[in-house]
Amino acid sequence: MTLILNREEVRGLLDTARAMELLVPVFLEEIDGTTAHVAPPAEGNSPRVVGGVLRGMHRMGIRLRGVATVSDPETGKLLAVLSYQWGVLRVVATLALAARYLAPPRSRTVAMLGSGNHALPILEALRLVQPIERVEVFSPTPEHRVAFAERATRALDLSVTARDSVEAATAEADIVVVATSSRTPALFAAHVHPGQHVTSMGGSTELDASVYLSATQFVTTSRSQELAVARLGNRRGPAPLAGLVAEGKLKPESIVELGSILRGDVAPSNGLDQITVFRDPQGGVGDLALANYVYEYAREHGLGIEVDI
Repeated sequence: MTLILNREEVRGLLDTARAMELLVPVFLEEIDGTTAHVAPPAEGNSPRVVGGVLRGMHRMGIRLRGVATVSDPETGKLLAVLSYQWGVLRVVATLALAARYLAPPRSRTVAMLGSGNHALPILEALRLVQPIERVEVFSPTPEHRVAFAERATRALDLSVTARDSVEAATAEADIVVVATSSRTPALFAAHVHPGQHVTSMGGSTELDASVYLSATQFVTTSRSQELAVARLGNRRGPAPLAGLVAEGKLKPESIVELGSILRGDVAPSNGLDQITVFRDPQGGVGDLALANYVYEYAREHGLGIEVDI
């Protein structure tokens, strides 16, 4: 039998703090080599199917938009189909977990580049790991950034100010969040300063090549997945990261996987004279781990409905 849960049934079973806990063993599996990722689509067309296998957890699955599956990799049995905003939850939890280790200690100011659906949840998540007191926001459309600043000020009960340029938003930031839908770079090295943590969750093209070259330490959850996404790029071509690797300006082995920092194999380069850059490679086995937690909880507590598929 396959367990089915809709979005309302899943809501309330997970929060960002618990998601961060659930993602730690996923990133440790990544460095242990016990994960496998669904390959990105041939030409980067939407919708994207993400997912893969967590051998240590004995689970496999995929996510398409807001629907995730959980299966047994040994038998192939479909255990559950669950509807939720898995991608949003994974993104905010991953970025917060990275900021806990990679941002300067006691980071107080965030520059938010982008005012879309992920922006407010990301800020809420960052407040779980750093003592954020102020946010400077920029997005290309003045009405959007002003409206977001007003909405975020009410939601977060702290100062959120709309700025009219990337330079103005990032000038005094401890953490620079890039969360855009831009098909061209939205952040350049000229916008980044020593002592800052840059974190990116949007398209693989939103960071200019110069940002990677300015980094003291570049971190991602999965080196292989991030490079695959970079090679894919968008309709305009591969992402800047792919070009740096192809030209030999950035060695793949220099890309640090977050699990190595979580386990203590690599120290974070988050000093006042250093720059850390983190990128979430847009999905994968993290979604599976979150969905599996809900499946196990629901099965134990008699939630959802079972159907014969």
